[in-house]
Amino acid sequence: MALNLNIPTLQENPVFIAETRPQKIQQLLQEINSQDPADIATHLHNELETLNRQKASSSQRTQALDYYRSLIISVTTALAADYVNSTLPLEDKAKSAAAACEALWLELGYGYKLVLIDLQNQLIKLRTDKSSALAIQRAMHAIAEYTLVHYQTYLTPPSHVWSDLHQLYFCAAKLGILHTNTPADTTPTQAKNYAQLLTSIEDTYKHTLLVSLAQPHHLLQQDISAVADYLAHHIQAARVTAIEPLENSSGAFIINLTSDAPPTPYGKLKSAPNPDSELLLHTIDLIRGIHEDLGKLQNRSIPVSGSINADANHNDYIELLSYLITNWGIAPKRIFNRSAKNGDIDIAVGIEDIHSIITAANSDPVAQVYQATPSHWKILNISATGISIRRYHTAQKNIKVGSLIALKARNEQQWSIGLVKWANCGTRDRLDIGVQLIAPYADSAFAQTFQHSSNTKVLKLPEISAVNQAATIIAPRGTYIQGRQLTFTCNKKTVQASLERLIERTHDIERIQFNIMN
Repeated sequence: MALNLNIPTLQENPVFIAETRPQKIQQLLQEINSQDPADIATHLHNELETLNRQKASSSQRTQALDYYRSLIISVTTALAADYVNSTLPLEDKAKSAAAACEALWLELGYGYKLVLIDLQNQLIKLRTDKSSALAIQRAMHAIAEYTLVHYQTYLTPPSHVWSDLHQLYFCAAKLGILHTNTPADTTPTQAKNYAQLLTSIEDTYKHTLLVSLAQPHHLLQQDISAVADYLAHHIQAARVTAIEPLENSSGAFIINLTSDAPPTPYGKLKSAPNPDSELLLHTIDLIRGIHEDLGKLQNRSIPVSGSINADANHNDYIELLSYLITNWGIAPKRIFNRSAKNGDIDIAVGIEDIHSIITAANSDPVAQVYQATPSHWKILNISATGISIRRYHTAQKNIKVGSLIALKARNEQQWSIGLVKWANCGTRDRLDIGVQLIAPYADSAFAQTFQHSSNTKVLKLPEISAVNQAATIIAPRGTYIQGRQLTFTCNKKTVQASLERLIERTHDIERIQFNIMN
């Protein structure tokens, strides 16, 4: 199979000649006279862009790329801080940082793909396997980082990334270098990440595929990074094999090497897989390992693999590992169909604003003075348990996956309550979100956890007997301790309650089942 990779066209007579000597590259960087990561990123991108559009020997190109690579890892780590905790759609600074990271990883990937093509075009390929392994593994890593920036900014990666990954993997398989280890990175401590654990083409490929199968648009930005880091410690438990009979399709995914798409859950296939062009990705052993780690966390101990830091939040990882077991095990099936629907809807985000709007709606004259202003969104489609909506350009930029929101269409009297389950961004600040509806309305309330503590704004959700859902409260994250007692006031009535069960937790709220004590 001839390589047909996504690379730039080489210029026959370039105006500027790229520098390939590491000492000279270092000297040019020192002349920038700036410690700003954005300035350094611009310089690196300009140099890489020049290098990747002119001819150079594979050894010279590799020499330059390896030097640039360590700098790119450091500078993109610094730039990521501007967007990995941002609300959506991204503000200008976060957007610029993400665009700079994307551009750097794209160019670095171009460079290593050009090295591979040059090596494969050589008439005499004696002793080129190690060089080819290095070029393929580092091209794959650059592609993986490029997709990671897309995931953490809720953009869909372009399809060429999958075509390139599959071609690179197939090329490595033909050369017999899938398990050849590449030199370990000498990366600064502050820039260390999952990539240092992935030194073979096989592991880098599996890791990139599995991160995509984790459905990152359903995750908070920091959780996407946590998935990538955690997975790197367990990646050898996942296997890629030829097509073979399966007793159970759980934890099995089909890789189509001729496609420009990520793997597909085996259970969703509409026809038998093609053994000539398709492979199997097995995750069942990976899932077993995650179950073991989950059990240790639930028993208040730390997994010995080093995949979870001792100071990490156990509750966060318990939820994250449970999520991964679902997505890498049995693919979730849609229960309700979506129906397209036109119209506008108002939304409010977060406990504070929702509390304000609900209190004002109950004709509280004081609350009406301080009432939060809702944003206007467009309805895309709706199902029995959720709704998909699109932001108008005048709406606030205050969304995160996991955000608590209240929604009300023009013809509705009450504010429904929901949680943002996924996000998808586009050009010109386009933002689509999927919302899981959890209650048809809520009452505003105040809670006290101690006799003399200040009032905390909470929301009381009604019992829904049709789906066997008990009444719950939504409170700021950190409120829930099993058996904890609190006093809460709702509709001018004060009661004592005991917190019984945590139903759901996101980055800033907890939904809690409670019992009235008096």
